[in-house]
Amino acid sequence: MKSIRKIAGRRGGARVMLVLAMVSTLAGIGLTSGTASASKSKTKLVVGGIFPFTGTKSLLSSWGTHGVAVGVYEINHNGGVLGDQLKSVYVDDAADSVDVLPAFRKLELSHPKVIVGPFSPTIEGIINQFQPNDVVDFMVGGLTTLDNMKQKFVFRTSSSDSNESIAMAQYAISKGWKTASLIFDNSANSQGFIAPLEAAFKALGGTIQQNITLTPGQSSYSSELTSAFAGKPQVIFDSMDTQTAATLFSDGQQLGYMSTPWIGDDLQSAPQGAYAKSFGPTASTDLTAALPATPTTADGAYSHFLADYQSVWKTTTILPTTFNEYDSIVIASLAMTMAKSTDPKVWVKDVTKVADPPGVVCGTYATCVKLIKQHKQINYNGASGSDDFNKFHNVFSGFQMIGFDSSLSNVTRAYVTPAQLAAVVAKEG
Repeated sequence: MKSIRKIAGRRGGARVMLVLAMVSTLAGIGLTSGTASASKSKTKLVVGGIFPFTGTKSLLSSWGTHGVAVGVYEINHNGGVLGDQLKSVYVDDAADSVDVLPAFRKLELSHPKVIVGPFSPTIEGIINQFQPNDVVDFMVGGLTTLDNMKQKFVFRTSSSDSNESIAMAQYAISKGWKTASLIFDNSANSQGFIAPLEAAFKALGGTIQQNITLTPGQSSYSSELTSAFAGKPQVIFDSMDTQTAATLFSDGQQLGYMSTPWIGDDLQSAPQGAYAKSFGPTASTDLTAALPATPTTADGAYSHFLADYQSVWKTTTILPTTFNEYDSIVIASLAMTMAKSTDPKVWVKDVTKVADPPGVVCGTYATCVKLIKQHKQINYNGASGSDDFNKFHNVFSGFQMIGFDSSLSNVTRAYVTPAQLAAVVAKEG
């Protein structure tokens, strides 16, 4: 998962400065805020983004920036926050725990009112920094070690990987695949899938034959593949970075292993993405990825998100997690509106007030703001579905099982409902 470790001093700071310079350039052509009206505002509230623009998981930066841009667009085109407009500023953490702290410190110089990110690979490196620095964070990803987090200033709008693991197991069993091998790299993010996946698959009557751990960056994975396929499993569960996947899938093609169904995590769900391209010609039939579901909720939340996405990016073919970043910005903006303050120390207590029941369900920023101004309690359910936070600031959702057509565009193969996930947990005892 991690890129080659670097000294965090001048080199880490230089990379962050480079990204900030790039963002400033992009802002001049409207790609960070996605709105021309922002330039008219006397006050601009900073939405900070911590994403990996470099390294082996740099694809995540596109997911993050696309989602943030649409969220900023939604707020700025509906009156802003208490009359002020939003703007985005990004820094690069390279998906590396060495680089994330200097990136955070550089971002703090911009005085963000809210931060979106980082993703799972680096969140633990700075999770204790948000409250002391009085900034609210909405991290992205399903890292299982955050399932019981007790961070007052950290929230997560994406469902846990423990739930994603159950969805992967349930889908495999529904297809009649009862023997499996696991192929996961040695990163904490990937390894977090294994325990809940094994428990769910076993509870549903499945058998795990091999549990293979990959070291990223190797020149060949032929021996690991030979071990994984020794028992002729009916399905492979996997998670790894793009570079490792490219090598592994290439070796798998040479060894004739890519006609077996593979079920990957949400990283592998991107349309025309690196994983699907590396998988080879059988991607359209044998590659499936689990992705948190995006059902249409009250107030047409998901359709409204797609319309915003079209306005900003000129397509409705969305990148994974973009609805999570979008919802994070909407929730933060609603909390500021409810609190009548942009001070994170003040509005952090209003995050659950605007996102959790009871209250009038609303799914667009304008509708929710109108209700707040009418002094009504609201329950925002957004583009990612239910954004009801539990006591650990986590949400719970169903999952789409995403496949690909011959052009590597996404197709939905199945939907695993929250009720199905709960039923599997009950079987586990």
